[in-house]
Amino acid sequence: MTIEDYKPRFAFEISPEQKARADRVIDTHGLRRALFSPILDDVLDLLEKHGQVVAGLIIDKHVRASDIIPIISKARKVAERI
Repeated sequence: MTIEDYKPRFAFEISPEQKARADRVIDTHGLRRALFSPILDDVLDLLEKHGQVVAGLIIDKHVRASDIIPIISKARKVAERI
């Protein structure tokens, strides 16, 4: 592999239940990256703007990610109108 071939990855453990659920609802090739890249960008934007307090609120479940991550919030609002 050359430097030009290198593609960074973002990896973390998930539960077996999350794996089964993701496999069931995100079964189209390439869809996971397409879904999670913009979500990651929004989370990183929030962390850059507001600091670790955002991470703490999400981790402690004081807020739902869908309430503060702009792209998810917008998607939920559009889907609820359909």
